[in-house]
Amino acid sequence: MPLGIVLLLVWLFLLLRYPRIMLPASGVVVGLALLLAAFVGIQQWQNNQHLDQLHISIDYQPENCEFGKPLHAVINNRSDLTASNIQWQLIATQAGQQRNLLDISVAGGNYRMDDPLAPGDTWQQCFSVPPVRSGYRAPDLIFRAADPSANFHD
Repeated sequence: MPLGIVLLLVWLFLLLRYPRIMLPASGVVVGLALLLAAFVGIQQWQNNQHLDQLHISIDYQPENCEFGKPLHAVINNRSDLTASNIQWQLIATQAGQQRNLLDISVAGGNYRMDDPLAPGDTWQQCFSVPPVRSGYRAPDLIFRAADPSANFHD
């Protein structure tokens, strides 16, 4: 923060002392900053469009998974680009409620898939259930993925 204040004061001093040089230079710097901001904004918008096409579903299905890993996660890449470094946070709630019932003080509930997922492909894996807050049972909860993120490339 102090460095920013010092740079602002130096810029103001130079602008007052040498306005013929600093006005055009300031305009160029502001223009480049706006172009950079627009480029980053467009990239973020495109990434969000592809992320919306990445479907993650998580269900409690002990009958379809091996013993000790009853959470069945399925990721479907409906995007036209390959997804990699897919990450999400596991949330467990009761029907009609928003409160996360996982005991995140013990385990963070963060999951990651490092393998690339090609367009149109589906990935499945079973996970163990993180600790649930006392008074709740995992079979009675609704599991979902929150805050997904991924890198998309050709």
